[in-house]
Amino acid sequence: MTRNAQDILGDWQIFFFLGIAGLFFGCFFLLIGLILFFIEAEMYNMFLLGFAPLALIPGIILMVIGMRKRARMKDLESLADILRAYRRIKVSKIAQKLGVNEFEAERRIAICVDRGWVKGYIDRTTEEFFTLESIGQVIPQTGCPNCGAPPERIILVGEQAKCGSCGATISGTGVELFKQ
Repeated sequence: MTRNAQDILGDWQIFFFLGIAGLFFGCFFLLIGLILFFIEAEMYNMFLLGFAPLALIPGIILMVIGMRKRARMKDLESLADILRAYRRIKVSKIAQKLGVNEFEAERRIAICVDRGWVKGYIDRTTEEFFTLESIGQVIPQTGCPNCGAPPERIILVGEQAKCGSCGATISGTGVELFKQ
């Protein structure tokens, strides 16, 4: 699988390992500066006050950026795991689980779908996320078999729904009516 420039620059490993390289060179220059200080050479100021901070400060910043990007990546991967575990889930429920608003939840779902971690779509009529595997499990409905009311939601195999008009229970394995 080929990667474009945006994927490479967004990779947390690059920032993290550049940060480690900066820390390594910063410590190396610090060590050289201390050695030059103790042998009383004139160039120790250049290493201690110039080169060492020039490598240490960006190294620390790059490591922090890499760790933050890794945490965001792990959050998105766990969201993709949740989306794969459910055949369908309301966007509002995902937002509640993540502790964000619905717009942010939709944005994160879109990132997971765009990266190929989960295959599915958001149904705008029901505001639910469906995996592509669940599409083949939709029970076709024309309406409630008891009163003829239009269906309020899509029923998948193994699920049950109540008719909003008459209260009949509609099963995903066939139609069974239970008056309540």
